[in-house]
Amino acid sequence: MSITTDTTNYLSNLLIPSAYKFATQKHGSFIEGTKHSINETSIDIIDPSTGRVITQVSETDEETVDRAVLSAKRAFDESWGHMAASQREASLHRLADLIEENAAELAQYDALEGGKPVSQVETVDLPLAIEQFRYYAGWPTKLRGDTVPAASASTAHVFTHKKPRGVVAAITPWNFPLCQAAIKIAPALAAGNTVVLKPSELTSLSSLRLAELAMEAGLPAGTLNVVTGTGANTGHHLVSHPAVNMISFTGSEKVGRHIAGQAGQDLKPVALELGGKNPNIILPDADIAKAAQYAATTAYFYSGQVCFSGSRLMVDRSVLDEVLEAIQTHAEDLVLGHGLDRSTTMGPLSSDTHRNKVEGYLEEVTINGGEIAFGGLRPEKGNSDGFFLQPTAIVGPPDITPAVEEEIFGPVLIVQPFDDIEEVITRANKGKYGLSAGLWTNDVRNAHRISQRLEAGTVWVNTYSDWHATAPFGGFKNSGMGGKDNGAEGIEKFLDTQTIWMSLE
Repeated sequence: MSITTDTTNYLSNLLIPSAYKFATQKHGSFIEGTKHSINETSIDIIDPSTGRVITQVSETDEETVDRAVLSAKRAFDESWGHMAASQREASLHRLADLIEENAAELAQYDALEGGKPVSQVETVDLPLAIEQFRYYAGWPTKLRGDTVPAASASTAHVFTHKKPRGVVAAITPWNFPLCQAAIKIAPALAAGNTVVLKPSELTSLSSLRLAELAMEAGLPAGTLNVVTGTGANTGHHLVSHPAVNMISFTGSEKVGRHIAGQAGQDLKPVALELGGKNPNIILPDADIAKAAQYAATTAYFYSGQVCFSGSRLMVDRSVLDEVLEAIQTHAEDLVLGHGLDRSTTMGPLSSDTHRNKVEGYLEEVTINGGEIAFGGLRPEKGNSDGFFLQPTAIVGPPDITPAVEEEIFGPVLIVQPFDDIEEVITRANKGKYGLSAGLWTNDVRNAHRISQRLEAGTVWVNTYSDWHATAPFGGFKNSGMGGKDNGAEGIEKFLDTQTIWMSLE
């Protein structure tokens, strides 16, 4: 496909001038503080709201990945890795300021490439990204080791020292491009590492712009490099590079297993944040109106393309009809449209291929006993060229069906009635994932007892999707390994502990 005059004309009416200029350029990788020319092998960036080509980015080859990694290694060895902690803090604070100053531009890139409503990017993604840099900017001067009591204090002084790992390969998904980049980059840089970032080939613009802002903030050239391209090519070269000291990946379980296998062969530390099929449980004593509102919001936010979406709603049978009616009312009020249209409250799916996959789950689940309560279709009129799908609810599918067990990653809410608390706890814990869960009850005893028995890294009680840079986030079971995001745990995974023995004899 090619970029046409018609495409650039329609974008000029949607984007602010700075965003329009950047978005319609062809982009190569960003290495050593410099933007490279696009490779002969390039990837079309598609606007999922229209199906049109926005621009192109490089499919970064092995030689260019090598330059990026070696650039990061030089920056680690010669500057950033040995910079005074107070200087790293100041640089990260300046970068947070620049993200905030350029928030309107950055929000438009994620809304354009991902289809997420720009109002949601501005109120959710951008504040979270800025918060990550501000929070971790405070950490460099707080990192310290311990004095360890030795067998005999008169013969040895033993202490520990926290050391950065070196070059970190950070691989981010398409659904939260800037936010996920910040979640990885901010703690990695605060710990003294340098980073080579590979964003999704579907959503690369905000990451490339972030690298430019990092140079403007005064980070040494090579501290943050960005290589664009597919996982099979660019990602593979990055993960297997011998000078990469650690891998941090967020994405699908399938790709996470592959990366973990490669990391295991090379004996590299790896941190994985993978998928989830998250139970959201409503007991009959809950505030039903509030629970239903949150259930609908988390199911259809960003068209359900969120790893911690409450995509499996488990409702006490006595309040099932009331909950379902409220969710359908919310779904019918959603406005499907272009991500850059401020009237839009739900955008498209990420690609036509992904929409076809989601529709495959809908077909399967009805065959296996589920009933579509509402939705399930492409919009009949309007949005015909975008990758849209109506918000959908499916009631009653058996636990063993793929739509219940697997992450659909679309605007599809699985609704399952239950009759007993012990039953619902057992069923909620039965799956292979353990990323997050929700619980709605006004009984404080049940709130404590049930939440602690749920096999999930995060449990929200009488709320859902709350998030802060201070609160650890990460899953159990097949939802992740290698450490949590956020908080002290979010930076600890980017550090090694060195023990030093000083003889006093």
